[in-house]
Parts: sequence; C-alpha cells; structure tokens
Amino acid sequence: MNNQKLPSLKTFKIPAQGLKSPGSSKIQKTIVPPVLHEVGKLAAGVAAVSTGSATGNPRNKCALQPGHSLMDWIRLGSSGKDLTGVGSRAGHLAVTLKQLEEHNKENDAWLAIRGKVYNITHYLPFHPGGPDEIMKGAGKDATTLFDQIHPWVNYDQILNKCLIGRLVMHDSDLTAEDLFVSNKPKTPTNEVVKSPLRDSQTIQSNNNQLIKEDPEITQDQLLENSTPKLPLPRFDWIQKMDSITIIFYTKCLSNPQIEINPPNQENVINIFLQYDGKHFVNELKFSKNIQWPCQTKINYETGKIELVFKKVESQIWENYGTLKQRYEEQLTMDLKLKYSVINKIQVNQNTCLFELERVDSSKLTVPLGKHVRVFGKVKGEEMSRSYTPVPSSLFAKYKPQVYTTDNVCLMVKSYSNGNISRFICSKNKYDVLELSRPLGTFSLGDLEQKELFLMLAGGTGLTPMLGLLSFVLERRVKKCQKVSLLFFNRTEEDILFRNQLDALQKEDSRFQVTYILSQPSPKWRGLKGHIASEMLQDATERLTENSVYTRQDVYTMVCGPTVFTNLAQSLLKELEIGDDQVYLFLG
Repeated sequence: MNNQKLPSLKTFKIPAQGLKSPGSSKIQKTIVPPVLHEVGKLAAGVAAVSTGSATGNPRNKCALQPGHSLMDWIRLGSSGKDLTGVGSRAGHLAVTLKQLEEHNKENDAWLAIRGKVYNITHYLPFHPGGPDEIMKGAGKDATTLFDQIHPWVNYDQILNKCLIGRLVMHDSDLTAEDLFVSNKPKTPTNEVVKSPLRDSQTIQSNNNQLIKEDPEITQDQLLENSTPKLPLPRFDWIQKMDSITIIFYTKCLSNPQIEINPPNQENVINIFLQYDGKHFVNELKFSKNIQWPCQTKINYETGKIELVFKKVESQIWENYGTLKQRYEEQLTMDLKLKYSVINKIQVNQNTCLFELERVDSSKLTVPLGKHVRVFGKVKGEEMSRSYTPVPSSLFAKYKPQVYTTDNVCLMVKSYSNGNISRFICSKNKYDVLELSRPLGTFSLGDLEQKELFLMLAGGTGLTPMLGLLSFVLERRVKKCQKVSLLFFNRTEEDILFRNQLDALQKEDSRFQVTYILSQPSPKWRGLKGHIASEMLQDATERLTENSVYTRQDVYTMVCGPTVFTNLAQSLLKELEIGDDQVYLFLG
C-alpha cells in the first residue's frame, strides 16, 4: 500500500459577516483540521455550501445549532455511524423514482442528484439553508433544483457517506428484488447508454474541469438463454470548454488493445476494445462535432482508458450523444495495416527509431509486452519480422509514463545479412510500411503480485523491457521494490539508449542497469563475456539483499537472439528459478 500523506492544516478566513473577537474589529481565523483524508478536497465545497442551501434560495440561510457545523458533519461521517440506513448494501442499490418518492419525510429523507441517490436524513440539521430548504428535494430527483442555485458545489464530497446507490428506470421484466439490488448478475451483452436530457447536467470539479457523470442506461434486451452474461466496459465522460473525454473502465492490469476509427458520414466513431480474449464494440455518436484525431491514454495499472477529443466549437455540451455497446465473439478485421513513417532518428551506427501513423487515420494501441510483424517485399519475395514497440518518449527524454501513444514506435537494427531489417531502415519520412495487428502471449496480470524484477536483454531485445520498465516503476498499488537490467551487447557502440538508462538509474534508486560486452575495447572497465550462471546469481542476490525476499520472489523477463534466450532459460533452471517466475519473449 502507498503511504498517503494527510493534507496539511489549512487556514480559512471567515467572510466579513463572520465572527469577531470580543472587543476587536479583526475577523477570527478558523483552523480546519484534516479530519478525513478523503475530504481533503472539500475546501471548494465548504465555501460553496456556506453561501447558501443545497437546493433552495442562496440567501435563505439559517443559524445552525451548536455542534452542527461543517466540521461536525465531517466528524460524524468519520465516526463509523451508518448514515445511509441500508448497511452493507450502501452504494450498490438501484433505486427507482417510485421507491425514491417513498422517502420524503424528515425522519426518512432521500434525494437524487445526477443519478446518485443519497440519504440526507442525518444531514438535515447540518444544512446551511436549514432543513426546510433541502427538504424541497426530498423524495425527488433534485438535479434541476440543485442546478438552479449552485451547480458548482461539490455535493458528492459532502454527501459521500450518505450514498445509497443509483437512480434507475423501472424495468418491467425484473422482479422487485432484482430491481432493488443492483449487484445481481443481470448485465446484458447489448445496451445503449444515452446522455441525460435534463437541463444543465454540468458540474465543476475542484480541478476546474466540467464534468458529466452517471448517464442513464436503457437495456435493449436480456438474453433469453442461460449463457453467462458478460459485463460490458463501464463508461463515463467529462468535458471542458474545448474538449470532451470519453472514459472506459476495463479492469486492473487488463492490458487492453484499443482501436478507434475516425467519424463516418453519420458522425459515428467505432471504438474496439479487446482484453482477456474478449472483444467489445462501442458505437459512439457525439451530439456535436469534434476534431480528429483524438488522444489516447491508458492507465495500465487500473485499466482506465481515456479518449480525449477536441471540440469544433468551444462550448459546454448539454449531453455527449449516444453510445451503443455490444460484445462480439470474434471480429473480422484486416490482418495487415498500412502505416506511414512520420518520424525517424538514427540511434547509433546501425539502429533507427521509427514513429509510424496509420494511413487510414485510425488509431491502434499495442498492449505492453505485445509485438507486431513488419512485412516487406525483398527481391520479389515477401518477408516479415517481429518487433516490439517502444515508448514514444524515446524521441525526447526516456521517462516512465502511465499512458500510451496511439502511434507505433519501433526500434530497428539493420543487420548486414538481415533482408527485412535493411528494408525497414531504408525507409524515410512519409514512406509506407505494412504491419500486423498486435501479437503475443504476454499477460500483464502475471506481474500483479511481483515486486522484484530481473530483466535480461540482448541487443535489441531491450525493446520490450523499455515499456515494462516504465510500468513497474510507476505502479502505485503493488510498488516495485527493485528492478535490475542486465544489458548484453558486443561493443560499447552497440549499447542502445545508454544515456537515457543511466539518467533513469540516477533518478530512481530502485533501478540498476549493468552493461556486459562480448567484444569490448581495451578501455572498457565494465563486465565482459556472455551470459553466465554467476552473473544471474549475483544479480538475484543484489535484488534480495537486506530484505525478506528470496530468489523465488524475483520475476525474470528475457528477450534477445534465440541462442541468448535459450541459454538464459537453461541457466535460470540451474538456479532453481521456476518457469512461473520467468517469461521469455519469443518472436
């Protein structure tokens, strides 16, 4: 777990109409202690709530009884008292409008704001506008009433301990029990997510982003057979004045593959998500025009996908449009894709770095640890070779990053007898190459419980290590303790990205890189030779020294020429490192 720092003490000035010290014209300052860590962002909400009621007239304030200040409310929320009245089901219930209407009394008051249902019974005496004002929204969807007064108020932070669940539409095919308890297995394989049509659904978050959340969901149908129903990727969206972000939540370490097609004539964008061997098709139709292309971001640890679209006109949208989602057993798609070279740099005397972009303007991400095959016709014969994409940051300063690029970046070494490698390295800017879709068996989930990593790279076998190195160093939940890279090359001139790796080693003490040369110059002072048992034993001992870890806790990844990979596998077995602790990258 991360060691999270509690927010520091903040001092807030009371407005001019606030309290004054006896015999003094100076306004007192109130120290707000960090009673709850999760309400560390409540400052904006505090200011907003103190100016008026949650659903009524902003000038209709009342004097709160002693012991009912905002800080007293925060303390009550942290006391362990159940403020929802529904126990362990809190946050998981699906509430219909009819059920909501039954809770409209002061001793049993629920209200809904933007699709979320809260039990406000305990909050009534803490409301700055008084119980009567907030009771105007009791038993109702109070979104419109709330937005008429102060849509900027961070209501979710204030009422987060009161959250009961979501407001849903009545479905006549469901029983009362199924309707009320939302965690029953009733997710369909096809559904349409529509934007809410209520007025002014926009709220403002603490980072000044304008946010839309909890769109209504209508179900096309439930499957009539007993086939297990697959949950579709959870969807959300946020917007700023000049952009809109579409969000999909897959699952932790799902390592998704994403393909986004440009808008068609009907302004529909097809988004294909693939993870865990499953294919999900998302047909997104925006309510207004957007610019193409979008920017793709993936948090590999959480499985969160963000697609950022620029708006044609800078304005706040009332709704995003519609989204149709479905699961497909298989998708029929082109096996070969055409890419244009948009950037090329010479890394050393025989290695080039290419940045490639889809010719058809579509965007495709390659999951971590996966590779593509590059095709080329040499002397009338079609050939191909596998390459693992590298982080786009190598074009500038190599640094860990939690998001990906939707272009493909390849590092290619030209061999004197390598027909396909020489064919690729002969390409210049704007030339076209043919690539396969992502291939490979690597599973990011295998790293979930690992904290110590040994990477063995021979020459351009460094390529999969670069992306994975970024990932393991940036993890937040199961943090990497140490990672050691043994990088094998012939000569000192063959060492790829040495400056970047050395810089990363200085910046992050958990990372150590060791260079080993098989044909060193007389001036070389580092390790010499080929991969050997003693090197691996020493590397694992350095990873586990002064800790409770053992050699069996080290996860090893190997990539390089076939002879190198096979030898490494044999040596690791001699050290009694099991197959479940090793992954071999094989083209």
